[in-house]
Amino acid sequence: MLARIPVILFGIPAVYGLLVAAGDEIRLIFMALICILGQYELNQMLSRNNGSKPLVEWLGTLLMLPAAHFYGMNGLLMAFSGSVILLVVCTVLRGLQGDNTQRFMRGLFSLAYLPLCLAFFLMLARADSGLTLFIILSSIWALDMGAYAFGMSIRGPKLAPAISPNKTVSGAVGGALSCAIFIIAAGHFELLKLSQPRLIIMAITIATIGQIADLFESVLKRESEVKDSGALLGAHGGVLDRIDSILFLGPLCYALVAFN
Repeated sequence: MLARIPVILFGIPAVYGLLVAAGDEIRLIFMALICILGQYELNQMLSRNNGSKPLVEWLGTLLMLPAAHFYGMNGLLMAFSGSVILLVVCTVLRGLQGDNTQRFMRGLFSLAYLPLCLAFFLMLARADSGLTLFIILSSIWALDMGAYAFGMSIRGPKLAPAISPNKTVSGAVGGALSCAIFIIAAGHFELLKLSQPRLIIMAITIATIGQIADLFESVLKRESEVKDSGALLGAHGGVLDRIDSILFLGPLCYALVAFN
């Protein structure tokens, strides 16, 4: 825990600066960089460190995120379709290599898991200069800290011992409560401009899907036989370890905020 404190103290203001204060273009560049690093870590895990680079997936990121940023939903759909077609073409050109189907499936998963999900956050951020996105990220931090505090204090039965041995039921409940309280408070102080029913739905969505998404990445790591997705952030693991909880939330939060 002590090793994580400096990253927390410096990381949260830095993320606020990059996502909110620095402007739209810096946010786009920052999220593209995060996505590219995450795709590299994901490829290393799923391909068992065979040295290959996710070049097509990186190109897909460089197509999808700017398309979503500048052209919204229509741009994202076109860029995602184009990225998948490019992946198909590369698969055909490689021919029969024994692992071509697996490489295609890894690439398709990577495109959907990272740039597609993150693109929804990018579109969401355009509406209020990134404030809603920062609040959503902060709610995930509240979830993590609540889960850690309750889990360490109460302990009790394990949540999913085979997948993530350190997670407990008490931690999951405490994290969900912390997240929900944070979301409701953000709505009360008008940091999230949503109706009361939508605030409640968002609180439940983030508190549940955020934890399921974290367990999902743990499944990927366990089956790849690695402890962390990477070592870029020291005690915090890799980039993918830091963003795993938010990825599946992108389309859901966008729908809650953007759709009337």
